Amino acid sequence: MVNTITITSFPSTGGARIVDAFLFIINIFNAFVLFTHLHPVESPLKKPCVNAMHRIVSKAHSTPFLVSATLAALISITTCSAIKYNVTSNTDMLIRAIVSLYTFACTTIFVKLSNHMIKLSVDRILEIEKEVALHDICQFEPPSTSIMEAMVAPYKPFFAVESIGMERIPDGVPHLFVSNHSLYGLEMPLFVNTLYQTKQIFPRGLAHHFHFATPNGPILRAFGAVDGTRDNVDALMKAGYDVLVYPGGGREVLKHSSVPRYELMWEQRLGFAKCAIKHGYPILPCACVGTEDMFDSIGDIPTGCKGMVIPISIVTPYRVQKVYFWFGHPISTDQYNGQFTNDDFAREVRDKTKAAIEAGIRELQEKQGGDPERYLVDQYASQIRRYFTATKREEIESLDEKVAETADDDNNDEEKEKDRKLKMK
Repeated sequence: MVNTITITSFPSTGGARIVDAFLFIINIFNAFVLFTHLHPVESPLKKPCVNAMHRIVSKAHSTPFLVSATLAALISITTCSAIKYNVTSNTDMLIRAIVSLYTFACTTIFVKLSNHMIKLSVDRILEIEKEVALHDICQFEPPSTSIMEAMVAPYKPFFAVESIGMERIPDGVPHLFVSNHSLYGLEMPLFVNTLYQTKQIFPRGLAHHFHFATPNGPILRAFGAVDGTRDNVDALMKAGYDVLVYPGGGREVLKHSSVPRYELMWEQRLGFAKCAIKHGYPILPCACVGTEDMFDSIGDIPTGCKGMVIPISIVTPYRVQKVYFWFGHPISTDQYNGQFTNDDFAREVRDKTKAAIEAGIRELQEKQGGDPERYLVDQYASQIRRYFTATKREEIESLDEKVAETADDDNNDEEKEKDRKLKMK
């Protein structure tokens, strides 16, 4: 009798669709709540999502019986679906029971979280998350050199690396590494790995907050990158980390096809210079050449954002080539006595750094022009020549050994013949 009542009282096909739509809507909201909580605070989407979630949650809790009625409905759907599956063995009922039970569990957790959220303002929520993020930034441990080598392994067959001036980097002193950014930013993993493998220095890169709203975010964090805010830079420098900054940022990564290769696009930015002066960090000017010479531009797609474009380029196998890094002499900031608010001091530091990097780019281009193994095809050709030369040398040495052995055998035979004749006399 109980089973008959339950089955007949369960929604018809139309009612089942309403139930499924109800579960779908609740799960979409739960997914939004989860996305908002897990999304990094440096993402530009974080604050709008928190604002939206705060308004929705506040409205839901202020509506009488809405939250309790939703939880009761989920329990009822789970119970009815489980009973009907027990009677009819209908797989749809089992799936609906599992989904509604899962939805109930998630919703219960999020209701608890939303109770805390309502008591806090949006600004306070973001402040707490920023405090947690700063703590995480300073607790970062770089991967081992072997893991780092494995992370850049896909680059190895295509991009040989050559460095100049690595000996100019003082040991035991944290630096602010300042470099030009190449098209598409392909050089950054190679740059970090080169420093790490050669000097055991793992610089913490500063990235635009936009990157952390994309799938690149987790990859950048794995390489130690952080959102390039003043608070984050202050935290890194107070903790004594080496820091890597590209003042040209996204403008150099996505430069217009009309911009000359390796041209610095710093505009009037002073941020990195002020941070270095504030913390007394020496600046280590760096340069990179190679990656932009691989690409032939075929056009630009306007983004409508601050005049930036997405460059469209092609690369052919014969253009793939070596990547060159240059490291200059450190530029001290101690003489400014931490007066980071002085724009004249900051401009002086910026101009010194810019001039050093431009000189480094010219030096690398001169070396690049005279390198017989600049291109990948030439590198492989040289390896093949060296292989056959080494093989031929081994064959010649082996033949010489055989000739020498034959000569020794002939000499031994002659000596034996002489001994035999002497004995006969």
